[in-house]
Amino acid sequence: MTTILAFELWDAISPFLTLGIQALDLVLVGLIVYYLYRLTKGTSAIPVFMGLLAIYLIWKLVTIMGMRFMGEILGQFIAVGILAIIIVFQQELRQFLFSIGDRASLKEPPKWLLKLLPQKTQDARSAFPVEEIVRALDRLSSRKEGALIIVQRSSDLTHHIQSSTKLVADIYAPLIEAIFHKECSMHDGGLYIAVGRIRGVRCVLPVSQSQHLAVELGMRHRAALGLSEVTDALIWVVSEETGTISLAHEGELRRALHPNDCREILVELIGADSGQ
Repeated sequence: MTTILAFELWDAISPFLTLGIQALDLVLVGLIVYYLYRLTKGTSAIPVFMGLLAIYLIWKLVTIMGMRFMGEILGQFIAVGILAIIIVFQQELRQFLFSIGDRASLKEPPKWLLKLLPQKTQDARSAFPVEEIVRALDRLSSRKEGALIIVQRSSDLTHHIQSSTKLVADIYAPLIEAIFHKECSMHDGGLYIAVGRIRGVRCVLPVSQSQHLAVELGMRHRAALGLSEVTDALIWVVSEETGTISLAHEGELRRALHPNDCREILVELIGADSGQ
């Protein structure tokens, strides 16, 4: 009797379970398509992406309608199109896999483990010289000296920085100002900061491929945006022409920032005490 009731219960819930799985399948496919669209938005790859998506939808439609010959032709095109997608979207797929890797990797100890650490260890981990960076940005801006400062967060930037000169040092405003002085040999490229210390200079970054950038943006701004599109880093830019301070973060560029704005952003996103 119990077995019969179990089968009846399964027969009753089976259609709803199947419907739920199909709905989840559609949601997951939609998320993948949406994320790929975000990666290619504003680049030269977006027309190709939309064209391939349209052909795939037409293929599905003619298959459902029973148009066998048209379905076979489009089916062969889709089969060859898989290789075309890998070639055309090589950079975007690489960024997609990097973003998955960044989110899947463990960058910091779990919160429960941090609670077990001695207070001094926690203080050492949380200390970040916000004021030194803000002071350097302010002085570089007042002197109209171009600068590109990369502050790493959770994403591993070593995969994205194309080349750099290693320099390990504590973060001090005078040192940052000296690095970006026009007569210093290290002023070209970006200054790389990670784990509370300077890690490299003359860093070459991937340039944004977006076609919707303002024409007045120079290579520093485009490089900052390029890195921000694939990582969660904070990339600060000081314009050599106007002296304005900008921040590239998550593919967006915030311009004409005041030093107080820079301080608030660093405290909020780095999670540091500005008094440290």
